[in-house]
Amino acid sequence: MNVKSDEERKSKVLKVRLNDKEFAKLKQYTEESGLRSMSEYIFNSIIATPIIELTDEELAPEKARFKEIADRINSIAIQVNQTGNIYPEDLQEIRQGVEEISARLAEYQAKLGRFAVTPQTFRAIVDKAHEDVKK
Repeated sequence: MNVKSDEERKSKVLKVRLNDKEFAKLKQYTEESGLRSMSEYIFNSIIATPIIELTDEELAPEKARFKEIADRINSIAIQVNQTGNIYPEDLQEIRQGVEEISARLAEYQAKLGRFAVTPQTFRAIVDKAHEDVKK
């Protein structure tokens, strides 16, 4: 049997400020979740939210490539400002750079989307969290 001390039973209070729109959304989500209170919904949301950590080392190749593209676009902009001319191959290079950045950002967005918790999985995660807390 797991007996908690008085110190462990003490609740901590967390204050959160929400505007009317945010509060309405929280209220809606709480009702849709089937949980008893907003506090319970918020607690379970925190438990259910995965923590994603990306290190600078992991992002270094992407950051370097984005910097190359940005530097090249900047040099084209300087050339255009100095000469007043822009060439079709420069426009094509800018277009390709922007498309590459957009594609890579879309990949990250898709990866992050896989971490999104749907209402169906939320309930399962909440149930599992409650089981873990009871142990």
